[in-house]
Amino acid sequence: MNVIPPTTIERMPLMPPEEFYATPGLEERPIIFTGGMEHWPARQKWTFEWFKQTHGHIEAPVEWLKFGLKPDGWVERVGRVEVMKVRDYVEALLSPSRAGQGYLIGKDMLRLLPSLKDDIRFPAFQTSDKMTDRLFFMSPQGAFTQLHYDRAHNLHAMLVGRKRWQIWSPRYDQVLKQVPHEFVWSVQSVLDLLPHGGKWETFPANIAPEYDIVLEAGEMLYLPYGWWHRVLTVEPSIATNLWWWTWPLFVRRAPIVVPSVVAGNLLKRFKRYERHTAGRDYRS
Repeated sequence: MNVIPPTTIERMPLMPPEEFYATPGLEERPIIFTGGMEHWPARQKWTFEWFKQTHGHIEAPVEWLKFGLKPDGWVERVGRVEVMKVRDYVEALLSPSRAGQGYLIGKDMLRLLPSLKDDIRFPAFQTSDKMTDRLFFMSPQGAFTQLHYDRAHNLHAMLVGRKRWQIWSPRYDQVLKQVPHEFVWSVQSVLDLLPHGGKWETFPANIAPEYDIVLEAGEMLYLPYGWWHRVLTVEPSIATNLWWWTWPLFVRRAPIVVPSVVAGNLLKRFKRYERHTAGRDYRS
């Protein structure tokens, strides 16, 4: 397969959803939107010091987890999870000896602090709020998310810090080889799993990414459904995202996605994990 040399992604001002969907081809490719968060309360408030001072007493799960391949061909998470006070996590994340800190990632902060949702003002790209999901990300320098694709459109908003993204289009599906997993929104690549994968320095199957970019604070990265990506935190970061479906996307993808989600949920009922902490199943 011919590999396109890594290039950048077009940056453009954030546009209204009507214009986005009306522009031919725009929904099908990655875009970096600029100038879309100046009016967000989160853009002004969400700093490490603000979280430490305002919400430092909150306890949330912090992950030291990677995805690995089990002998039965399914994915499991390996590592540890600790429940920490936000103030302790922020101090550790910013300390001179911050190497090896965990990742505060998931829905926990938005559930523990519902008011945070009021600080986020994503445009209404979705058909219905019931067809969306959101995560909160607070990550140390060096945090690495292994190769996967999302089973929804994804808008990742950088509020603080910088992240490097390596991205492959769906035309690499056969090479990157998805592997079954219980998580509804994401599908992992078998080529970037422990014990042989999971290293940022090594391209999966030695295939260079089509795009290799750094997302800066104040920018949003739009990734369409099915685009493979891995992410490295370049400097301590705070971010959030919006996953969403449209009705046309649902019509195209639901016949494939729904059976796999049902199978994953059924399997989860019968699987037994070594560890269970704050809603996370994993092996130490």
